Amino acid sequence: MSFLWFSAAAMSAAALYTNPIPQPGEEGYRPQPKHHFRIVAENDSGFGRDGNYTSGVRIDYTRDLANGNAWGLSLTQNIYTPETHTYGNVPGQQSYAGIMALGAGYLFRGENMGCSTELQLGCTGNPSLARYTQNGLHDAFGMDSWDGWAAQVPAEAVVQLTSRQDFRLRFLECHTPGGWQTDALFYTREDVGTAMISAGAGLTFRIGRNLPPTGELLGNQRAGFALSTIRRPEYRPDTLSYFFVASFYTAYVARDFSIDGGVVHHFNQTCSRVPWQTETRVGLGASYKGIDYFLGALFYSDRYRTQDWQGRVGTFSITWNW
Repeated sequence: MSFLWFSAAAMSAAALYTNPIPQPGEEGYRPQPKHHFRIVAENDSGFGRDGNYTSGVRIDYTRDLANGNAWGLSLTQNIYTPETHTYGNVPGQQSYAGIMALGAGYLFRGENMGCSTELQLGCTGNPSLARYTQNGLHDAFGMDSWDGWAAQVPAEAVVQLTSRQDFRLRFLECHTPGGWQTDALFYTREDVGTAMISAGAGLTFRIGRNLPPTGELLGNQRAGFALSTIRRPEYRPDTLSYFFVASFYTAYVARDFSIDGGVVHHFNQTCSRVPWQTETRVGLGASYKGIDYFLGALFYSDRYRTQDWQGRVGTFSITWNW
């Protein structure tokens, strides 16, 4: 039964490339969704180790407006712990740190380029609820508790502004007679604020069928909403989509609160930040009947000079579009 369903869905997706897409006013026309609600969860437990960037959650909502514009709201929480399970911070390792922030964003969407800007207001320390989130989850799943949160980066207000610019790479796009597609995106991102100061650039590549304009490709990142800034007029929202995605990002990091501490309160740093950092993401995505699913992994280079192992984090997201 499952095989028959999958075969029928695949044939339906292949029909996309043999039948013209109905335009507004034509029979069978389906308007693109205007509302997008997403939940993103990242955690390193899938790789069997806690430490460094250990968990992150982002919830966001995006609303399409006229003329390619959109606005969005977000709630984000990130959690960091040392590599060693202790009652306090460990010299030479990541400090205990947490951040929670509310964000408001503006997106411009085009067929060849787009941009996303987000302003976040939040807090670090106990008000971020990081220690309570981690302890609650570990208790619920019978995992070891981490008892060093009394030494975490102190509570401070966070003001963070992030901007991302996306550029469509048409020379990497192709459409095969069998229905397969590829697309690619070059993007730049800048962070300025009390939590992070950085700037970098990246490349994202996808291959699949009926590629959707989804925004989960970059995972739990500031200015990364559920809605892509690159529009795809040929996308059929009522037809099955599936794809593989890979991305690479490199940035210069001039400040990271989880390593450098706050800007007001004194904090004894336990490690030294690495300025040049990279991220590699791979994953599988699917979209069917207005719901996007994504499962992937994030691999990041050393964030501090005495880091013992490469960071690995699993990512899952689900988006409802209507």
